[in-house]
Amino acid sequence: MNSLETIIPIIVLIIIGYATKRVGLLKPEDSISLNKIVVNIAIPSLIFMAMYTADLSSIGSLAEITMICLSVGALGGLMGFIFSKIRKYPKKTRWSITVTSAMFNSGFMGYPIVLGVFGAEGLVRAVFYDAGSTIIFIIFGILLLLVFGGKYSTIAKRTLLFPPLWGIILGVSVNLLHLNIGSMAPTILKYLSGAAVPLIMMSLGLSLEMGSLKNYVEEALAVSGIKLILAPLVALLMVSILGLSGLNSQVTVTEAAMPSAMLALVLAITYELDVKAAGACIFLSTVFSMVTLPIIMALI
Repeated sequence: MNSLETIIPIIVLIIIGYATKRVGLLKPEDSISLNKIVVNIAIPSLIFMAMYTADLSSIGSLAEITMICLSVGALGGLMGFIFSKIRKYPKKTRWSITVTSAMFNSGFMGYPIVLGVFGAEGLVRAVFYDAGSTIIFIIFGILLLLVFGGKYSTIAKRTLLFPPLWGIILGVSVNLLHLNIGSMAPTILKYLSGAAVPLIMMSLGLSLEMGSLKNYVEEALAVSGIKLILAPLVALLMVSILGLSGLNSQVTVTEAAMPSAMLALVLAITYELDVKAAGACIFLSTVFSMVTLPIIMALI
């Protein structure tokens, strides 16, 4: 399946989610319940099945994908921070821009697109890229604790109990140890995995908020440029330097081209940053990605 055949239905699902909010069929707070199902059940099942059935004989080279994610994310965050300093934004706005510039929507949006275009083998690579996104989330959790204060136990608990992380750990462990989980468990997990894509996209549509954009157009445009243009170009340069090819290269660049992560909004809310600025950056980068992603995927 080509990128347009995958992305257009995904865009339609996002629009449906947004439309149900606009007409009052669903409420914005309903996205919280959907997110809980996605994060705690659907995505871990999807990740587990991907890792359980994958060929992990070249796991060392797949780790390079995680390192690229960390490098591109660090550069994006640095660019966002420098831009914010130059524009002399308030401290909380500055960190909202930094976080949204660094974090990728490599799970919520990346998984469905990669799975649709590159199949199960591509999804395995997406999981390794998203592992880098999880590490970035943890690093920012610690960094924001140091800057704004808070309890270390909160970020430690959230990290250790993060279900997608356990999906990776258990999937890889069962695969490498050649453990037999029977015939019923895979069937159940496949059903749960099947719910991931539509629920993710509907939840994303419900979560998008256009209202805060009008006051943060400059910030949102800057973050969108970093996420949707700079990040994939840097990733393309890095895969060339490291000699990655085939699916490893294609999936890495595709994931690097994803918009700002919804988890960035979680950090903004948790540490009382400029939540409206974070929301505007996530919203605009997501909207623009519907145009930039097909272009980038066609070029790679």
